[in-house]
Amino acid sequence: MKLFAVTVLLLTICSLEGALVRRQAEETGPQSLFSQYFQTVADYGKDLAEKAKGLELQAQAQAYLEKTQEQLTPLFKKAGSDLIHFFNYFVDLSAQPEAQ
Repeated sequence: MKLFAVTVLLLTICSLEGALVRRQAEETGPQSLFSQYFQTVADYGKDLAEKAKGLELQAQAQAYLEKTQEQLTPLFKKAGSDLIHFFNYFVDLSAQPEAQ
């Protein structure tokens, strides 16, 4: 009987100790996760601020805008002339029945 009582006592202590260890491990998990997340965000912010300070980013943006403008200008001119021809076609159609 004493052996049974000691075995139950040891099993109870082990299971409680295991639950305590698991609970402590779970508590440190989210805290470390949040600290890692905020550290990553802070590092990213610092890197972004360094890039924004440099003239390289501004030069890249200016080059991108100039390239886009060079590519879009002919398209807009063609679209404008096509639109004028389209409207002229309808104006010519409405003028023809009046002449007859």
